[in-house]
Amino acid sequence: MDNNENKILVPESKNKKEKISLKDPKKLIILILLLIISMLFLIIIIILINFKKSTIINDNNFTSNRNVINRRLFLVKEDANSSIKTGKENIHIVMNTDNNGIYTTLVSMTSALENNDKNKNILIYHVLLSNGFNMDKIEVFESLKEKYDFRINYYKIPNLFKALRKWGLSNTIYYKLYISMIFPDFDRIIFLDSDTLIFKDIAEMYYLPFNDNYILGYPFHTPWILKRFFKIYPENYINVGVILINIKKIREDNKDFELIDFTFKNTKKLFFPEQDGMNYIFYKKIGLLPLKYGIYLYGNITEFHKEYGYKLKVKLNLTELEEAINDPSIVHLCCCNPKVWYKKSKHENHFNHICKEYQEKFYFYANKTNYYNDIYNKYMNQN
Repeated sequence: MDNNENKILVPESKNKKEKISLKDPKKLIILILLLIISMLFLIIIIILINFKKSTIINDNNFTSNRNVINRRLFLVKEDANSSIKTGKENIHIVMNTDNNGIYTTLVSMTSALENNDKNKNILIYHVLLSNGFNMDKIEVFESLKEKYDFRINYYKIPNLFKALRKWGLSNTIYYKLYISMIFPDFDRIIFLDSDTLIFKDIAEMYYLPFNDNYILGYPFHTPWILKRFFKIYPENYINVGVILINIKKIREDNKDFELIDFTFKNTKKLFFPEQDGMNYIFYKKIGLLPLKYGIYLYGNITEFHKEYGYKLKVKLNLTELEEAINDPSIVHLCCCNPKVWYKKSKHENHFNHICKEYQEKFYFYANKTNYYNDIYNKYMNQN
């Protein structure tokens, strides 16, 4: 008898794993794809870890490292003529913008350059760009060099503000919190919102005395958040759209990190986040700018007091106020809604001839740029 007849035939287990043959092209492709995905995932993790280490707000050792933070960490394009000595006074101005604010920033810059005393001063702009800014668009600002002698440097700020309250505004409202931190090489600096027009030599404002104050700004009337949540009612509560910043003193007293820390921790309580933050941290050491620097759009002294002046805690000099209204150095275009560059701009307090007057002045300066048609079509042709 054949011995094989006594063998019990056991079927092979269905659970037995088949060996993957690398000769199978489909299986080989799947394996390669899995390896690529794994590598990409690893790279993303490394990038995120490094980004977290590099962002100043998430750095646990931030307070000890603040002295090595400076504008060059954020610098993406420096003016080629920045090292040329001019023999003129350097007037440093910071502005911020995203892709939506390019033209209004351009017009504001143009108004300042038009009225600069070019024999004495050279304006040096430091433009803080949003993280998603299209760098091809800096040609809009560079075009001003065809007509004016000035310097302009560009910086990109990391997108650290997604969780913060903005009331529908751009993340760029928070950039001014970093000014004293990222510009330690300057003792003082002017910050201007893009909705400003400059009618006189801005160097006059640049050299105003601080008198031991951290910041000089324009009086504003809504400090109720600080009173309600933080039990303070600052006499000199200011609007931070036009400010002169005492960088040297802020850094000496370690107020720069304190400002950022307070604003991030209390963002849900603050109404004007960066403005309330500055007014809280710099409390009792806030000075007022002369009224001609940053006057709002009010037609005359009677209208000013009727609609605005009575709300202020500080008493204004009426003679100075009238001079500021009639012959301003800087106007903050913050009272018309929509803004004056729009066709249907109206004043929030119903004296709309003021919006019309400054609409004409806005387009007067827009016409001195290479982009007048683009600006007009963008804003005035909207329904």
